[in-house]
Amino acid sequence: MGDVSEIHIGGIEMMKMKLLTTVLIVLVAVGVVTAAEVINVDVRGYGDNMPYVGNGAYNVGPNAVWTAFSGGWGVPVGSSRSEGLANYTQSGYCSVYAAQVWLGDNGQVHGYQWGSNSSLFNDGFTAKGPNEPNIAIFGQGAFQGVYDIYVYGSVASGTGSFTLTQYGVSLGTQTISGDANAGEFKLGENYVIFSNVDINNSSGDDLYLTYYQVTLNALQFVKKKDPVEVNSNGTIIPAANWDVAGDRNTRDTETTPFGPDTYAGTVGYIDEGEFVGYDINVSDANKGRYLISLDVNTATQYRANPLRIFLDDKVLGDVCDMNLFAYTGKTTDIQANLFKGSHTIKWQLPFQGFGGSTGFNVVDVNFTRIGSFTMSDCNEVGFYGYNYPADLSSNCIVGLEDLALAVDNWLICNNPDPNGCF
Repeated sequence: MGDVSEIHIGGIEMMKMKLLTTVLIVLVAVGVVTAAEVINVDVRGYGDNMPYVGNGAYNVGPNAVWTAFSGGWGVPVGSSRSEGLANYTQSGYCSVYAAQVWLGDNGQVHGYQWGSNSSLFNDGFTAKGPNEPNIAIFGQGAFQGVYDIYVYGSVASGTGSFTLTQYGVSLGTQTISGDANAGEFKLGENYVIFSNVDINNSSGDDLYLTYYQVTLNALQFVKKKDPVEVNSNGTIIPAANWDVAGDRNTRDTETTPFGPDTYAGTVGYIDEGEFVGYDINVSDANKGRYLISLDVNTATQYRANPLRIFLDDKVLGDVCDMNLFAYTGKTTDIQANLFKGSHTIKWQLPFQGFGGSTGFNVVDVNFTRIGSFTMSDCNEVGFYGYNYPADLSSNCIVGLEDLALAVDNWLICNNPDPNGCF
């Protein structure tokens, strides 16, 4: 409850202690834990793009939609924060990536098992013949990292094995027995784990998963990247150390063609709609009110464009410096309460500024603590989720205005199911 005792409210005459009582009652975690980025891949029969929906051994929730993979080379697969993923016929397609890896399948020495999307274990790639098939796993640019790789398989009888090889050296062989009951995940029976695998190559020629006498049903990649710890003495995150990003351009000369343009730790050639996000963690000792700004660097003939700042996918506001001359320095600041826990800070170019130029680089993100939590008005109280559930008018008071709204809508039902209202 230490967070609540330090909140200071300004500009709200009628709220007084009611707000603090509300905070004590409604106090919840504001951020979303993102230390483990999970990539779920459902290996399907050839041409089958219907993904599995549900849990895996690494549980990310019952409604998790898995990325369907039915073969191809250089196919991107991403976490739940990815969208618009390219397929193997669109290798240069720009998209949004989060902790993304790539899969390669030569399709020469395996068969296919088809099934429904109700289970991970009724479809996949089947090993056949004396030559064991394999899947290449690779990363590129910022998509590289250290992962635990969960490999799911099934066997018709006896046992089957998975071998992971990197740079020609085996990282180990693990066996499954196929003894797990339907709906169960049992280590060594229908899945195995290869721990602390460094996915660091860019070509896909050096990290292979080989499977023998087994059906490969699914993969989970759990990325081990801890959030940046925000320190009350000041924290700077290099712009290129992003966790989730959107790249919208298609230049052939990019050094990182499937992600934001990075050079010497900066992010440049920023097009409208592109964004870059960073996972952060705030300890109890470092919580409080912070100034957030960006360092930017503009070329002589260009202006810097306004950049929009998000906290946990909610808009904080814009930082804007429109400069006609070469410039290196901080943008204007924007204030935010950083409560204890995990959060995501994101900047985005919402629109092109004067002249439509993209002649600037983002160098880093700065956090400077200025004191304890403050909330200036009811809008900010609602932004952080500390309003009364019954405050229908959003004025930080539960009163006659809210009662009138409830009465006006009493017993009104908008359930589209005709049997859902009474």
